[in-house]
Amino acid sequence: MNPLGILKEIDKPLFDFFESSLEQQRYSLSFIPDESATSPLCAEVMGSMLVNSVSKLTKPNQPGVATLARNRLCEVFNAENAHVKVITIEAASRVVFSALTKRGDVVMTLDMRKKEHCNSENLAFRFVNFGAEPSSGVLDYDKIREQALSCKPHLIILSPINYPLSIDYKKFADIAKEVNAYLWCDISQTCGLVAGGAINSPLPYADVVTFQTHGAMQGPQAAVILSKTSINNAIVRSINLYGHKGLTKVSLAALATRLNEMKDQSYKNYCKRVLENAKALSEGLKQGGLKIVFGGTDTHLVVVDTKSAALAARGAQEVLEDCGISVRCCDMLTDDPNVKYEAIRLSSLPSTVRGITPSQMRYIGQGIAEFLLVPDEEHAKELKAKVTSITSTMPTYSPQWMSDLVRKQYGNFSLNLTDLKARDEAVFSHKK
Repeated sequence: MNPLGILKEIDKPLFDFFESSLEQQRYSLSFIPDESATSPLCAEVMGSMLVNSVSKLTKPNQPGVATLARNRLCEVFNAENAHVKVITIEAASRVVFSALTKRGDVVMTLDMRKKEHCNSENLAFRFVNFGAEPSSGVLDYDKIREQALSCKPHLIILSPINYPLSIDYKKFADIAKEVNAYLWCDISQTCGLVAGGAINSPLPYADVVTFQTHGAMQGPQAAVILSKTSINNAIVRSINLYGHKGLTKVSLAALATRLNEMKDQSYKNYCKRVLENAKALSEGLKQGGLKIVFGGTDTHLVVVDTKSAALAARGAQEVLEDCGISVRCCDMLTDDPNVKYEAIRLSSLPSTVRGITPSQMRYIGQGIAEFLLVPDEEHAKELKAKVTSITSTMPTYSPQWMSDLVRKQYGNFSLNLTDLKARDEAVFSHKK
């Protein structure tokens, strides 16, 4: 059955929405980790007959899909305990705050992250920022330790969405232990790379780890809480207090499916390519004339100092969108309250899913830089042409990142280039 073909006949407005979304995904490049394509097998499970199951999940002591998802999370991330009831990362954050802190506690956090999730009087804390050292652009662990000894935090948070370099989680755990604080790491944008063994893991050093399972992990819309056994009961009480009844069975099945896929060598190959592509993107941007904050990257993330461009960060984000490139602007804080960077963030995660190569990434990075230095119509046309030259030959999800068995089932049906083009022609046939 072709649902788009049916929609075209019976619900033209909705079909037009699908058409526009598919066209945007095919012919633009996203550098936003939250916009990474969902695994085709995971998407298939989410659209399966399990969507009809609305009954409550199995009882805690009975095996079921929730137990399967939890066990696979613990296996993939080497965690002591996993919780899969929470739907959004915002809700997961409030669960952790409620479990580990009380009103008025000192919370020491990288770049003031997680403060935005405290939206009630019960979640009122004294937030203390720590950040990268302004001149070197790296985390100074000795300075962070001195700051922790001074402010005596009850909780230390690491959510490095703007920090592209390797993090020594053991040093943070030692600092937290010295000041009798909990250590909480949110790895929403790096969870996939952690699971693939491509970058350092906060486990087993952190007391609690959170992340969302869509975007960077290419799974369903959900959030996960991993916790040490010593605080597990507090997390469970907080989850029950906040009324989280659990994900639907279809979402849990999709999560379990995705976790199983992540054990395959093809996923580890994907993670390796992500890092290669990030370095190539950084090189291309520098070759084109832009300044890279921190000098480079150890992860999926490349941060551009827009003071080296002709546009401010917000403006750069908007004009790049017009050229078919999605990025995010941000303010990069440092450990000096008087020094911050206005920047744009680019992630190699979503474009790598599509199969982009390091040489293509370097090519598009240089094009982005040249356009941001001289954002006129001529350079805009050149950049659009470069984007089109790359996207026109790429699927929305490259078969090379699938296991052999999954590729046999899907690769020859809808994911190789010949059939993909034929499918698009069928979807857009009403234009002819």
